[in-house]
Amino acid sequence: MKTLLLFAAVCVSVAYSQVLEPCAAPPLWEARVSRIDPEKRFSERARMSYDAINRRVRRIEEVNLLEEKDFYDVLYIHNTEPGTEYRLNLKTKECEKREMSEPWREFQVPPNSTFLGESYIGTGAVPGAGVLTELWAHQFESGDKYFGVYTVEGCIPIQEEFYSNRTGLVSTFFFDVVAGVSDPNVFIPPRECM
Repeated sequence: MKTLLLFAAVCVSVAYSQVLEPCAAPPLWEARVSRIDPEKRFSERARMSYDAINRRVRRIEEVNLLEEKDFYDVLYIHNTEPGTEYRLNLKTKECEKREMSEPWREFQVPPNSTFLGESYIGTGAVPGAGVLTELWAHQFESGDKYFGVYTVEGCIPIQEEFYSNRTGLVSTFFFDVVAGVSDPNVFIPPRECM
């Protein structure tokens, strides 16, 4: 009996001593993304190219705000201080170039996040009919809150939710993620912005 109790105590100690570290998302990828903010009646669909190595993001966006629809080609370059945003309105061909006040934030699980568990999108009961994911949460020192869902295999982003008093809740969903960037020239500002 004592041996059984000792074995159980060792198993519990080992289980609690294991701290799951957040996975590292690929540094270069492309995807379709969808962001929504129902409170502000805002939605966006975009084709996105992401380069964490050089801190750059390019988005071709369809933005719906209060029943109005606009189309933008947006390039965020964070590898300079301050960062620069190029926003080309694809309807009017007008470009706005401005300094960014927001810091670079990688699309990955923030350090020191809390592991919430695993779950399947689809099902794990039928082979090939589901994707196993990890769920993570984090509260930043500023009070902002983060929730993310990433695949176990490859650490591919599926969903991120971010809440701050400034932005409210913004939910982002990722689809058709492909490793790498098909055209490195995508990170060159549009000629209308030069």
